[in-house]
Amino acid sequence: MSTSAEPRKAHNGSTESESAGDDFHSPTITAADLMPTETGEDPVADEEELESEAQRRFLFFQAMPAWLVSTLVHVLILLVLGLITIANPVEIVNVLTASTGADDGPEIEEITIEDFDPGDIEESEEVAEQVEITEPTEVEQMTVDVPMVDVATVPLDASDFAAEMAPAAATLQSLTSMSMQPMGSRSSEMKEKLLREYGGTESSEAAVTEALKWFARHQIKAGPTMGAWTFQHELVCRGACGNGCTRQDRSKQLNAATSLALLPFMGAGQTHLKGEFRSVVMAGLKFLMQNGKPGKENGLPYIDYTGGGSMYDHGLAAITLCEAYAMTGDPDLAGPAQAALNFIAIAQCSDGGWRYSKRDRTGGDTSVVGWQVMALKSGHMGHLLIPPNVIQGSTAFLDRVSSDNGSIYGYNKPATSPRPATTAVGLLCRMYTGWDKTHPGIQRGIGHLSKIGVRKPDLYYNYYAAQVLRHYGGPEWDKFNNDLRDWLVETQDQTAGAKGSWFFKGSPHLSESGRLCLTSFATMILEVYYRHMPLYADKVAEDEFPL
Repeated sequence: MSTSAEPRKAHNGSTESESAGDDFHSPTITAADLMPTETGEDPVADEEELESEAQRRFLFFQAMPAWLVSTLVHVLILLVLGLITIANPVEIVNVLTASTGADDGPEIEEITIEDFDPGDIEESEEVAEQVEITEPTEVEQMTVDVPMVDVATVPLDASDFAAEMAPAAATLQSLTSMSMQPMGSRSSEMKEKLLREYGGTESSEAAVTEALKWFARHQIKAGPTMGAWTFQHELVCRGACGNGCTRQDRSKQLNAATSLALLPFMGAGQTHLKGEFRSVVMAGLKFLMQNGKPGKENGLPYIDYTGGGSMYDHGLAAITLCEAYAMTGDPDLAGPAQAALNFIAIAQCSDGGWRYSKRDRTGGDTSVVGWQVMALKSGHMGHLLIPPNVIQGSTAFLDRVSSDNGSIYGYNKPATSPRPATTAVGLLCRMYTGWDKTHPGIQRGIGHLSKIGVRKPDLYYNYYAAQVLRHYGGPEWDKFNNDLRDWLVETQDQTAGAKGSWFFKGSPHLSESGRLCLTSFATMILEVYYRHMPLYADKVAEDEFPL
């Protein structure tokens, strides 16, 4: 931003200086102007009178004391300086706001995002620094031949987005205070406190540390995919640990693999600005920021991270970028994070849900909805902008697939009995979109999850159920946590090469993605104590741990 003064525009479009030139033309001096006037006055007498007046003024200034002359000179100088305009004032407008109002807003007749028109977005210059990555010694460096997907740098600035895009009502759980940094639960001091209060142990934290080391060893360190992770992790470690993805199409999902590797680092409080693994996180974020497909629809800029995968991949990438921005406030992340959220709004189905592709004609499914709602929650915590109608649309979808007073959730239609994974996903979404602890759907849902208990080795269900029960607290959480935590600590691989990771055969939805995917879910489960502040804490805790 320039600090030099700009000439203001006149009504006709010219500058003030140009307008002044039009109104006050310099007179043209002719020979007639130098001739005696026709009034009969004597020009010689006038000249003698002017000379006499000048002599009187000179004598007056000679008679003035020196201090008075000095005072007059300084006063003139101050007057001149006071007339000089140094710069136009700059008005600072804060557009990263979150609504805390209780108004439920107008009834929604149709779910649409065509109401946004933020105008053309000015592109900001991208400033990229060369990052020196600390190379782990355990793995020989190599170039991994994995496919790239739509690599493009996206120079966006969140300050370009209009403030009116922020929702006025029916939002995610409101932030109760702005005095604490978003995701401050991941600071070292808060982690220790929350570990003690919510059931973490030294053993569970040691398991998290070993998992992060495993991820660092399996990051791609050279070539066009430097900084990324792949579900074909055995290519990076040259077969030091097996159990890579068993489906060929999974090899193209670099955005999903990279996001699933980065999220455990950030869950443990590691960022690209501080922490033992900051260079690892930096390289991963740089890859992710460059591996999306930018676009614009109805004037709204977005980044599409579905390349090589689906809306699952995009939701994971959006969560990662939003968490990184919320934890650091790094302005380089603001644009990509906001643009990823914009694509979630654009991709929403007509029924308010999300599925595999943009505006999928088959409508949403609860599993994909869960990742998009978590991304919106992460963006909200970072004070990014959530387009209107998106949250209302997601709640309309949840209403459609729920049963038993909102305690049971099906995949794309109501279920007659609790489906473990989709019920856990639906309940977490309800918590994020405003249902409080006393809601009958939450209370009955907690009963369903407590009855199901820990499902071994279904880490997908366990991941969501752990979050729901941890937010709710109480004896239901204590029992579930003790069983799940101890089982994960005991089953973490301790063999050479695979040390710090997990793999289970027959884990629904995850085993075919391989060891990297399962290790990510297991690690994030063991970070559940401090990944997010408790939604349903008592009043004292709310003041201490604001959401």
